[in-house]
Amino acid sequence: MGYRLTGYTSWAVTLLAVICAANTAGVPSKEKTSTNRLVDKRSTFCPINSQCVPLSSCPILKNLINNQCLTANSISDLSCGYQGSGLVCCPQVPSTSTDGTGPAKMVDGQRCGISQVQGESYDGIGAYPWVARVGFKNVLTGENKYPCTGSIISSRVILTAAHCALAKAENFKLYAIRIGEWMTDTDIDCGDEFCGLPVQDIPISHVIVHPGYQRHTFQNNIALIVLKNKINYTVTAQPICLPESWSVTSNNGILVGWGKTAGQTVTPLYQQVLHLPIVSVQECERVYGRTLPVSLEENVCAGGEVGNDACSGFGGAPLVVKHADTFYQVGILSFGSDQCGASGVPSVYTNIKKYITWIRENTPVDYN
Repeated sequence: MGYRLTGYTSWAVTLLAVICAANTAGVPSKEKTSTNRLVDKRSTFCPINSQCVPLSSCPILKNLINNQCLTANSISDLSCGYQGSGLVCCPQVPSTSTDGTGPAKMVDGQRCGISQVQGESYDGIGAYPWVARVGFKNVLTGENKYPCTGSIISSRVILTAAHCALAKAENFKLYAIRIGEWMTDTDIDCGDEFCGLPVQDIPISHVIVHPGYQRHTFQNNIALIVLKNKINYTVTAQPICLPESWSVTSNNGILVGWGKTAGQTVTPLYQQVLHLPIVSVQECERVYGRTLPVSLEENVCAGGEVGNDACSGFGGAPLVVKHADTFYQVGILSFGSDQCGASGVPSVYTNIKKYITWIRENTPVDYN
């Protein structure tokens, strides 16, 4: 099944996904060209929706250079002149979202909630680049395990469930966040047409757990994991958008993680994608209400289809919906039933919209 690269403009994202990944995978690059090409090119050579500007004024290309995935020849191909320093054709970020709801959602100076690899029903590498793995290390053996999932909401912050951030197991301690993984048994993940960059294992600075979290009832089950170093944004590592004040009306939820789904006895090696219906919270109240509190304000309810639900290993995973061309995270997987995948038995998610203010007030502005 075919797919296409998309993003700010097709040429820029093709560079991001193909040139960057190919260089990382060891594909031979062309020989270096003379810097005279910088002088010969003119701004009229820049593609539509791009502008000839100094490299220092183009964050998307600066990020690629910081990732060390642009060759000298690649930079030269994008140059458009010379004026004190090199000029490059920089893709212009749209000032408004394509759905007409207002300014385009931005995180760290770039669009959030945008997959740069798209196609009809495409769920492969790079389709959902905001998903992260929460890692624990055995202090005695050095073994790493990833029992939970989170989402990238900025270059230094991961959103997850409180029960994941506070998880405890014998000899294991919260250790690092793994970014950009698709397959769990390969060093370099490759799809049919391109390979991703190596995963980023970023150490954790500290954890911020909602003060109202109740371990036995899963109330206020939300936490922020602050990283020691910035995430390098790539095709397989991008931020997700958080909900706006206007209502995201889609009932077609998407859950992404690395756990077991209904009917699976062994955890697959690849990132799993579940398309789940978002149903009324009353459905979850009917199933769990006698033992656990479920409310419209605090929870989102999804699933309940035969053979289609997350069963284990998806704790903290993001539930997202697509609005026009942008993905928004509406929930964090909190808990479910041991009757996973049974008809009429959905799972319960933390309702992100309730916690928008808490997230913003607790996201660090200055980092040491």
